Amino acid sequence: MRYSQQQQLPTTMRKFFNTAGPNVPKDHYTVNPLARLTSLRQLIEDKRYFILHAPRQTGKTTIMRLFAQELTREGNYIGLYINIEAAQAVRNSVERSNAIFIERVREEARMLLPKEYFPSKECSADLSGDGAFQTFLNRWCHELPKPLVLFIDEADALIGDSLLSLLRQVRSGYANRPHGFPHSLALIGLRDIRDYRIFSDSSGDYVIGGSAFNIKDKSLTIENFTLDEVRALYQQHTEVTGQVFEEEAVQFIHEQTGGQPWLVNAIARQLCFEDKAIPWTQAITKNDAEEKIEELILRRDTHFDQLADKLTEPRVARVIERILVGQNAPNDEYYGGALPSDDVQYTIDLGLVKAGVNGYEIANPIYREIVPRELTHQQQNELAERPLWYVTDDGRLDIEKVLTQFYEFYKRHGEMITKRRYYTEAAHHLMFLSWLQRIVNGGGRVFREYASGLGRMDLLVEFGKGEHLQEIVIELKKESRFAEQDGIPQVAGYAKRMSKTEAYLIIFRRQFIEDIERIGERKEVEHDGVQIHVIWV
Repeated sequence: MRYSQQQQLPTTMRKFFNTAGPNVPKDHYTVNPLARLTSLRQLIEDKRYFILHAPRQTGKTTIMRLFAQELTREGNYIGLYINIEAAQAVRNSVERSNAIFIERVREEARMLLPKEYFPSKECSADLSGDGAFQTFLNRWCHELPKPLVLFIDEADALIGDSLLSLLRQVRSGYANRPHGFPHSLALIGLRDIRDYRIFSDSSGDYVIGGSAFNIKDKSLTIENFTLDEVRALYQQHTEVTGQVFEEEAVQFIHEQTGGQPWLVNAIARQLCFEDKAIPWTQAITKNDAEEKIEELILRRDTHFDQLADKLTEPRVARVIERILVGQNAPNDEYYGGALPSDDVQYTIDLGLVKAGVNGYEIANPIYREIVPRELTHQQQNELAERPLWYVTDDGRLDIEKVLTQFYEFYKRHGEMITKRRYYTEAAHHLMFLSWLQRIVNGGGRVFREYASGLGRMDLLVEFGKGEHLQEIVIELKKESRFAEQDGIPQVAGYAKRMSKTEAYLIIFRRQFIEDIERIGERKEVEHDGVQIHVIWV
């Protein structure tokens, strides 16, 4: 039976798209979680200790909780998932951290395991010292009638000696498996262990995670949803409600999200369940998806706040800045070499960056939109410009007026560029983007193309709709010896790809010049049938 939005669904059928916490299949539309990590079972059978790292809200907790329960249900192993994030609060207190680890095991066992598998009181008797957690696990595994498989989540949330102690206890107990220590064990977090750079108060020095946990057999990560998985997820909603996702909409959502699980679910939730959702009697179109993606971006959910917080980390900022300005040349005189490989891998592990055709790029089109918006959010709010002042009587955006006023704004506030703590090389781009975004908000959109090997940022400003739609091609470049020479054919090629015969090439000088009258100087060039306005700022 299918239901309209006006009908009350039976309680047992009230599933929805989840965007907060682990998926519960009986409550949430769920992609088969165990099919997403097919190598898990072999690692367990081979008694391996391994790392599972993936960005937040990609399904780590859902997969590992369900897998632990399935292992117990099958009968060959006792599977248990624990989350030890609470130990972050005690920082370097190893004794208090161990007490939290032990309590989490006892609590989760009581909730999820049959009573005969509960740790006895003797497991916790007279525990003290740095090895208390190891001793507890040793005693419990001796009690258990079957091998224990333990999944420890939020391991990388720990700090300093607490984290070092956990790694060393697990390494020390490893030789006693499977009868005196877990048969198999996984540490779960955002990062691979090679990225754990741990400061030990006791030794007064940094320790690299890999050296404290050299028993790791493998590092796994969770891939984003495939197009087929997005299609299957949305089909579950169709089967319950009758509401169809048109194939063009499904493909568009997968393209825009790159299959990132939280985004896939959040867009569908916006489309089907939130205020102003599409009625279940109507099919969901690509246009619907476009509108809801913009709503989601403007709403700035917690997921985007977490992303914005990462952008301020120095090692993340180093990579994102290069991508924003399109720079990755090893011999570039201003940047001092190629992108640091460890920093790049860190941003990839966080789900922010991926390797693209033109170099490293932001992981998906929605993040590509979010990153410059987040970096310019405060600037946009501080701008006092009235967007309607730049719209002509016939509803068109006066781009020349937009640019002219930007020059005036830049003359007054350009020195702010040198005051940024991060993203100083990208500051010109970000200042212009904040100006442009503020002006077009409500009447248009700015599409951005940028990657570390492009050497520029390409912008397409859309304003208006239907027969009144304007599409304005703009390219941003940093000053260099060949900026104009390279930029003219680049922007001409971009314009022709967009089927346009006019484009703007804006070249930002690296320093704010004292001769402010030179800001905005320009010349007109024709290249390959494209009229190009070359402007120096």
